[in-house]
Amino acid sequence: MSGKKRRIARRRREALAHDRPPAARTAEIRRRRRRRIRPARIVLAADRVWLVAETKPRWAARTARDLDDAGIPTFEPREEIELTSAQGRHRTVRVPLLHRTLFVGLRDDDDLVRVEGHPGIARVLFRDGRAVVVAPAVLQGFADAITGHGSGGEGGDAEAVTALLFALGDDVRVTAGPLAALRGTVEGIDPARRRYRVALSLFGRETPVLLDEDRVARD
Repeated sequence: MSGKKRRIARRRREALAHDRPPAARTAEIRRRRRRRIRPARIVLAADRVWLVAETKPRWAARTARDLDDAGIPTFEPREEIELTSAQGRHRTVRVPLLHRTLFVGLRDDDDLVRVEGHPGIARVLFRDGRAVVVAPAVLQGFADAITGHGSGGEGGDAEAVTALLFALGDDVRVTAGPLAALRGTVEGIDPARRRYRVALSLFGRETPVLLDEDRVARD
């Protein structure tokens, strides 16, 4: 019996043992459930200067561990998701919310040198020659929002999340709609409607376009 047939036979035996009719693979996938669970609260150091760093691909988790071990606190926004298989097995995974983005808490210029010298750091974000600094209170509100500990309950502090996701001058790309894959720069923010005015390169010139926050991502 081939390996594929053995796997099919094993699935049939498992299904019958649990009083369930054998199911096709696609049906098993459809039955899988995802639900967000509430992790423990993350408390960030209020006496540090928090900067935004971009990591190299697949380096975020390792870089965060190395810097934490070196005494430089980090925060990589992740959401905990519980996956339940068709057989009832539970597995919790932590999914990054911001692609290759790591917040680092610095005490002095020496810490900045150590961060920039880490092999997993692609760059520390600067704007107009100055490092992008996030106030500890705002970053704490963001952490509370994604972990469900914000003042607003499960949704948390939505304004803190919006303020950190995109800011004026950020380079973004369109992720959905007819303009998908185009890149541009954030020129305006409408917090009430959760929209951004993004300057896209269309027909050889910069054209401002209004986009909802779920249709743009950091470039």
